[in-house]
Amino acid sequence: MSFIDTCMIPGTLGLDELRALVAAAAITCEGGIPERQIQPASIDLTLDAEAYRLPGSVLPLADETVRDLVRSLALERLDLSTATCLGRDQVYWVRLRERLSLPPGMEAYANSKSSTGRIDLATRVLADGSPRYDRIPSGYAGELWLELIPRSFNVVAEAGVSLTQAIFFCERRVLTHATLSARHLQQPLLRDSLGTAVPSKSCLFDGRVVMTADLSLPVVGFMAKRTHQPLVLTRLRSHAPADFFVAVEKPSSGYLFLEKDRFFILATREGVVVPGDLACEMVPFDAAAGEFRAHYAGFFDPGWGIFAGEERGAKAVLEVRAHQDDLILRHGQPICAMAFEQLTRPCTRLYGSCGNSYANQDGPTLSKHFVVTG
Repeated sequence: MSFIDTCMIPGTLGLDELRALVAAAAITCEGGIPERQIQPASIDLTLDAEAYRLPGSVLPLADETVRDLVRSLALERLDLSTATCLGRDQVYWVRLRERLSLPPGMEAYANSKSSTGRIDLATRVLADGSPRYDRIPSGYAGELWLELIPRSFNVVAEAGVSLTQAIFFCERRVLTHATLSARHLQQPLLRDSLGTAVPSKSCLFDGRVVMTADLSLPVVGFMAKRTHQPLVLTRLRSHAPADFFVAVEKPSSGYLFLEKDRFFILATREGVVVPGDLACEMVPFDAAAGEFRAHYAGFFDPGWGIFAGEERGAKAVLEVRAHQDDLILRHGQPICAMAFEQLTRPCTRLYGSCGNSYANQDGPTLSKHFVVTG
């Protein structure tokens, strides 16, 4: 199938189509894009050396470039060709190495990688003339930038690090409630701890698969602590968990107190399954259920929750922050929602088949930057 033919098929691009996208120079990078950046249904984007500290968040207008705003607002220029410490609660813009030259009709959206969300590092992609974060318009040609805000820790960043990923599509095909219900009946997308399909009436709502909080484990999650120590993004499996997080034990009362503006890592009670012809995005949860942020990173590649062909389901790990008020969470309380989208065709390499970091997680799990204990 030619690249142009691929572009005309409605749906989200999978591995083979993403390779074609790179081969056609619709996404480029000096030195080329290595195979390791191409995921089952997304492409990892990487930091370049050019970076700036800004006084706050801002979006370009329809006739503005991101670089226009940099010239007007930047407080300081940074060089990430060497390891550079980025301060907590500061706003930074970093140019990404990758450039786009998308054909008419092709769009993209971006999402933080799971490891990024688990260290409370907020990221959003900016594109010239696009007044929306993480949305890249049809036929876009130009630079990409990343807004980066360390929330809990100072972080040491360096060019080449990947903190976000881009998902490409020609006509996004998010499953409707009716289609989702039929698919769940045929091929369960959510399973309980015993591997049994969760009934549709318990988990499907307004075209979303709703998942609930798991407070049954001895350690139900982790809470970020204030620390002087910076987290080095290039150092994997080397940070001591106790230097950055406090383990949250199962509440004896059954009520977990979430203090306003504190960052928690929790997990879902159920395991989600993403078949090879679908991808999945964690979307904002119903505001009527409480004002909290349940994720920074929310894209699940095809193959999530599938092990050696067995669709057992894998839990989702949540980055949770209560915004306006303290909150109380209970076991089994709805906490996040998942939207499924159709790929152009089934993916030829499923998530977990190449040693992905979180394929086997079964509860609250810290990012790959931390030493594994226990």
